[in-house]
Amino acid sequence: MNGNNEEPIPTIPDSDYVASLKPLVDFLGVALGPTVEIVLHDVTTLDASVIAIANGHVSGREIGSPATDLLLRILRSGEAEQRDYITGYTALSSTGTSNLRSSTFFIRREKKIVGALCINADQTLLKSLESLTNRISASYFTTDASQPKDKEDKPEVLSTSIADITSSAIHSALATRSVDVDHYSTEDRLAVVKLLDDDGYFQLKGSVADLASALEISEPSIYRYLRQVRGQN
Repeated sequence: MNGNNEEPIPTIPDSDYVASLKPLVDFLGVALGPTVEIVLHDVTTLDASVIAIANGHVSGREIGSPATDLLLRILRSGEAEQRDYITGYTALSSTGTSNLRSSTFFIRREKKIVGALCINADQTLLKSLESLTNRISASYFTTDASQPKDKEDKPEVLSTSIADITSSAIHSALATRSVDVDHYSTEDRLAVVKLLDDDGYFQLKGSVADLASALEISEPSIYRYLRQVRGQN
């Protein structure tokens, strides 16, 4: 074969590229121990993005669980395009456990995010030790209760199903309004739709139908509100 007729190097689909990292998940799960969960996400299937997981008992998730709210927000806003990873943020398991410390590495092909490798460390034992230390410390040192506490970013929610993540997102959005749903004005509905859109909620299958049901309006109305908040005609 001469140089002018060389066959192009075959490329593999994004999903296969991400899946090639599955052995790394098993390795890290064993190396870091049973209190550290390792999760591999394929963002081409957000409704069932978890394609590999080690120590899933930490969050209660399994293969086929959906993308997290944090990952949806990042994909919607492009927030991660300027960085390769996020470290040291708080996450909540589906059971409400708040003692998780998490980090995410974004997997890219040609600068596009195609997957994510997440590490979620259960901090329960450390929190218990911290609490004990604080009680002992309080016996010797006083604190100024008037000083404001440090503000922490919104924690990531590690949902086990699409129903969990959509229900949680809708509940949080509705809670931002001061009136009941049956008294919502157009402005209230637009505000809820914009908040959910900013969080990447509408990337999930069935999201429009679920929100329409919660707001007691039709699906075409949701699409109309979406066009408005996105500045479309």
